[in-house]
Parts: sequence; C-alpha cells; structure tokens
Amino acid sequence: MDSDLAEQSCGRGVSGATITFVLRIFFGTDDLDRIRVAERPDMSMELSLSVHGLVSGRCDPRFLDWRNRLRASWNPRTALLFDLYTPTAIPEFLAVRRDPGATESATAEAPPEPLRDHLRSVGGVRQLSAFARGVAAGDQRARKLLGNVTADYQTRAIDPYRRQIETIVTTEHGRRRRITEPDQVLGSLHPALSWRRPVLSFPLAGGCRHDIRLDGRGLLLQPCVFGPRRPVIARFEDPRQQPVLLYPARIGGPLQPEVEPTPSRTLTALLGHTRAAALEAIAAHGPCSTKDLAAVLDISTASASEHATVLAESGLTSKDRTGRTVTHRPTPLGRALLAGRVPEAE
Repeated sequence: MDSDLAEQSCGRGVSGATITFVLRIFFGTDDLDRIRVAERPDMSMELSLSVHGLVSGRCDPRFLDWRNRLRASWNPRTALLFDLYTPTAIPEFLAVRRDPGATESATAEAPPEPLRDHLRSVGGVRQLSAFARGVAAGDQRARKLLGNVTADYQTRAIDPYRRQIETIVTTEHGRRRRITEPDQVLGSLHPALSWRRPVLSFPLAGGCRHDIRLDGRGLLLQPCVFGPRRPVIARFEDPRQQPVLLYPARIGGPLQPEVEPTPSRTLTALLGHTRAAALEAIAAHGPCSTKDLAAVLDISTASASEHATVLAESGLTSKDRTGRTVTHRPTPLGRALLAGRVPEAE
C-alpha cells in the first residue's frame, strides 16, 4: 500500500487483515515470552499482499521486473481478485499450496463465515461487484472461479519466485534469531515501530487509534517480501488466534524468476502431482524428515507422512526411524524412475 494512503486511513476489515498504522499493541509478561519470528514465508499472505500492491498502484522499484513479467503474461480474469480488496483491508482466505490444484480447492472451499464477514466490510466501503456478491453468497460457480483465478495467479506471480522468497525470509529469521532479548527484537524491528514496554506502537499523525491487547496470545513476527514498506497487523480479532505482525524483510535486489525443475508429465501421471513432487524432494534433499518434506512441499505434516508412506510401500523410498523422527531417502527404483529409466534386474 502507498504509505501516504496508509497514513490517511485507519479502517479495518471485519475478518480480513487490516492495513493500519495507527495502532498500539499491549503486551503482558507471558506475551513477551511468546514472541517468535517465523522461520518460513507465509505464501498465502505473500499472494494477498502482492495483489494489494497491484490494487493500490504501489510503485516499488524492487518489484518493477516482477510487475513487467506479470504484465507480459497477464490473465484478464486476475482482475476479479481486485474486487475483494479495499485500501485498508486484504482477504485472508486466499490459500496458497505448493500444488496449484490444491490452491484452487483450498480457496474454493474456504470456510464461508470469514469470507462473508470480509466481503461485508468491503461492501461497507463500496458497492460489491457481481462476482464478489456471488462469492459472499456462497454461489458454487463464483467460489470455483475464485479458486481457479487464485491458482492461476499463483503460477504467474508467486511460484517462479518461491525460492528467492524463501531465501529472503529464512535469512531474516536467522538475523532476528541471533537477538535473544524480546526488547531488542521489538526495538530493532522497523523504524516505524516504537517499543516502550509494554506497548508496541505505530506513531502516526491523524488522531486515529486502535488498541490491541494480546492477553497471553503472544505475537508472531512474519517477515514479508510483498508487503508494504511499513508493518501490517493481521489475525488479531479472533481471541483464539495468535496475532501476526507482518513487516518488510530486507530485499537485496529485484525479484528474479527461477524456473524450478518440475516432475515429468509421465511421472506426474503415474504418481499424481504432489506425490511426484514428494519423490523429487526426497531425492534432492534426502535423507529428510517428514517435517522437512512438509515444509518443502508446503503441505501439512500429516499429508507429507501419508505421501511418504505410499512412496515407501511402492518401493520408491525407504524410511528410517530414530526416536520420534522418521527420515526418508530414495531407493534405486525411485532414482531410476526419476531418471526416466528402468533399473536392471539383479
């Protein structure tokens, strides 16, 4: 979001993330002990923030190449996503998964209540489009279209930059991890933030104020690549959720796409996209734990365990257990399948 617009407004969505900089966050003693810096990027939030940058017309030179490449492959239907935004609120129900097909399903099947609440807040700012009204009403065609458009945008705007985004965020995590004292972490997080125990504040003009009390929930500090140059608060309205403070990670230079190797069509047809990707990940990173496999594939640990079990039962990988940790490695048959050949009989 353009910083001038941010300072002029302090609106908030009912359930979406709120882009507001006139804010005070009150910490209790337990909250300071529950501060943590995210180890990996939140790709769903990266996608949502990247769309918001397009909606707001933010001209950040770091993203010039990214915007030009996106413009060259622009799908006009992507503009439907713009109907879900206001200058101060972004949707949190656009789900990104490693497999675009899973992204499509997860977004189309998002829980209806937060989706309706967010679009109700959008409707309070401007008239909803026919597409947004259909999504809010739970129309299956509109929901399916939402999933399809989100998945298509992911393949153009997020997937080619995944590795660079992950490197930027993990580097930021390592930098912050070396600072052990909560006061030092909060005090050095961003120039726009002011930390005076027990209050973290966004000191801005305009007279608008919003207070958040963590009440033992702690705070997740999430470095972001596509976020605005100032922090954003999200997921704070539900008392059962840990609030997230998204802040801009250091980006050394412009984003550059990297073509990651993808499973062959034959292998994908044989195993399915996610399972083929799991076999390739185990071959590339193995021996790797189930948790590591889940992180690489951007899926749950339970799903990673299920895919790894099927691969092991098929003789494509092997499993070793040390205590509670299970590690996976490719078998000769698995490597041969990845290489597109059949191993010789012994």
